[in-house]
Amino acid sequence: MVTIDAVRSANVKGKLLGNQVAVFIGGTGGIGESTAKEFFKRTSTPKAYIVGRNEDRGNKIVSELREINPQGEAIFLQKDISLLRSVDEICDELKRREKKIHCLFLTAGYMTLRGRNETTEGIDRKMSVNYYSRIRCILNMMSTLQAASEAGELSRVITVLAAGSEGEVRMDDLDLKHDFTLHACLAHCVIMTDFAIEVLAKQYPGTAFSHSYPGTVKTGIANQLSGPVRLAVKVLYAVMTPWILDVKESGERHYFQMTNKCYPAANGGVGIDMPEGISVIQGSNGEIGSGAYLLDWDGKATGDVTILKKYREQGMAEKVWEHTKEVFQEAERLNRKDGKRPASQDAEGSERPIPNPVGWRAA
Repeated sequence: MVTIDAVRSANVKGKLLGNQVAVFIGGTGGIGESTAKEFFKRTSTPKAYIVGRNEDRGNKIVSELREINPQGEAIFLQKDISLLRSVDEICDELKRREKKIHCLFLTAGYMTLRGRNETTEGIDRKMSVNYYSRIRCILNMMSTLQAASEAGELSRVITVLAAGSEGEVRMDDLDLKHDFTLHACLAHCVIMTDFAIEVLAKQYPGTAFSHSYPGTVKTGIANQLSGPVRLAVKVLYAVMTPWILDVKESGERHYFQMTNKCYPAANGGVGIDMPEGISVIQGSNGEIGSGAYLLDWDGKATGDVTILKKYREQGMAEKVWEHTKEVFQEAERLNRKDGKRPASQDAEGSERPIPNPVGWRAA
């Protein structure tokens, strides 16, 4: 465990990292917002892009960031990333603005009590936002992350979901077109994320990739719900209060993951010096400093070793990567077929979305 005191003592040194550019996908609330605020508080001349659906909320956060650090620059870009073509659009915009970024921080999520709910690209909306769109975003932005690593600067990707919640998956139905359940949706998104970052770390050894479980963080999720479900979530928060992580502390811990040498790229890399008594973290494949990390709420390595070993021996990494590329290709085909429909009309199925599904871990 990395104690919060150790995290804070390290984060204070963030001003040694000047001119850092970070992109927060899903940064208009919860962990994305709190991490962006820590980024602005600790970094000398930060620049942040906040990407989200809610323009009012996004503009408010940008104003708050500017107050935290007047030397920083904060920009809000409005986009719903439930469609891959929308991800392509926002990434094109980001690459027009920046040739080099130092951290891509992904927390956008979509979660309802409904079953499978396909987008026009043939992907379940929850799985799209929690896995496919995130991987698409990472791949789109790799040129900018590589530019940072090649300049000898920080280069990191963090996707916040539910590392450590690995479960059994259906290898012949990874996108759950034939046997969808909410529990399977979680298990598949987690396992696919685990192995996708391993593949990415091998392909891009100058960038560090982390899949993080944030713990149970009270972020106002219940406000997005209605009726009995909203009441149930609020009761759950009340009962679990002693075990709920403060959202500010979550932001501090994720900034630590963004910047500390505990989590280096496979080729090493720069960052804030490790706290006393803390060493480089074990990667998802069991190797120290592998460049791909599964992280628990307290910054230590996590992951169900037995399940990961079983699926690794069955070639899951290659299977996940081929499957992901196939889903991307099919989405592109459907988009060409449906080319007359503007991406701005992609807000279908939004009856009860829960942004940033923090603490979404199987019981």
